This record gives sequence, C-alpha cells and structure tokens, in this order.
Amino acid sequence: SLESALKDLESQNVNAYVLDVRGNPGGAFQSAVEIAGLFMSDKLATDVVDGNGIDLKFRTSKDKIVIDEKHPMAIWVDGGSASASEVLSGALRDNCRAVIMGDTSFGKGLVQAVYGLQNGRGLVLTVARYLTPAGTDINKVGIVPDVSKEDALPSAPGFVPLIGSDTSRVDFKDVTQRMSMCSD
Repeated sequence: SLESALKDLESQNVNAYVLDVRGNPGGAFQSAVEIAGLFMSDKLATDVVDGNGIDLKFRTSKDKIVIDEKHPMAIWVDGGSASASEVLSGALRDNCRAVIMGDTSFGKGLVQAVYGLQNGRGLVLTVARYLTPAGTDINKVGIVPDVSKEDALPSAPGFVPLIGSDTSRVDFKDVTQRMSMCSD
C-alpha cells in the first residue's frame, strides 16, 4: 500500500518527496482524501457542492500522518492528471503542503454517478462539482502548476521533457521556500 511504502521511506530518513500523478486519470475522490490524510491531519481536502448548492466538506483524517509535515513535497501533474488526482493535488497545495509542478491538469471537477440500465447500458449523471480547499472550481480549467515543467526541469536546448523525465532533479530548496511563503 502507499501508506506502508511511505512509512518505509520515512524509516530510511527520506526528507523530501515527489508525488508523480502525471497520466493518472483519478478514481474515487474519497481515495484522494484518504491519501491526503497521510500528509496532513484534519484539513479540508475538498468541498463538494451539489446542484442545489448543498455543500459537503471532506476533511482528512486526524492523526494518520505518515510523512513529517516539515518535509517538502512536489507533485507532478499534466493534462492526463484528472479527477481524484486533481483533488489530491489541490488539497495538498491549498493547505500549503506541496508545490505543484508540470503542466496544467485535465480539469475534471465533477462528481458523477453511474446507473446501470435494464438493457445493460449505463447512464452517467453529474451530481455535484468539487472545489479545492481555497474554493477554486477546476472543471474545464485544471490545476495550473506553481512551477512549469520547463522551469522545474531545465534541459539541453531542443530537448523536450516527456512523461518519463527525471524528476529526481527537483530543486527542493525552491520547493521549501515556496511552501514557507504559502498561507492556508
């Protein structure tokens, strides 16, 4: 599990993290809230608003943090990062827990329900939208990174970093500085 992998890294005295959700189309936003809880305790992870304006706030769990909150974290996103990966990225950034790097994410800020029909087909209904903790509606807009891919991974002239780019070259002094200037 992610939790046991993070605990293993902490036991090895890792003191900075890169979470790469490029190409991750997401899944259940509840999973994103649970994962965010490994990095921060009792914080607003996402705000779900239905068509009637009813607002449900989803918070991370209390006292389930696995990663020292002083350890800097960069999250990589791109146009293939959608849904739950955007919930996770938005939650960690808006709570000053991570810096977002890469390209603008996909922008799927809708909660949808799938209903099976008698003929074997399905009906997908949009039942709500989610907002980041700062109240940003990312639907059709995406999460704009704090640091562009080009600035985060400067490369030789003519080289365009792709999804397999070496993210080990992240400047964690810059990440730490950006996180310290953040106010949630």
